Amino acid sequence: MTAVAGLTDDEHHAIELTTALWNQLSAIVGQGPTRAPDLAELAIHIHAIQTTVLAQAAARTHPDRYRLLGEGDCGD
Repeated sequence: MTAVAGLTDDEHHAIELTTALWNQLSAIVGQGPTRAPDLAELAIHIHAIQTTVLAQAAARTHPDRYRLLGEGDCGD
């Protein structure tokens, strides 16, 4: 199997959606004293999604070390 580097169009779109979601959440969160910590808490989740999607490229480049989402053995 030949490794394909980079992200697919769907993966790029997913990352773009996380940016749109972040922008929308930033607009929703108020300007009060808890804005910064509330945004920090939300950022953790956005980053987790981004990291997971971006890891797809690593899984395609190194299929012997990493697995694609939804592929591989669950250990059951």
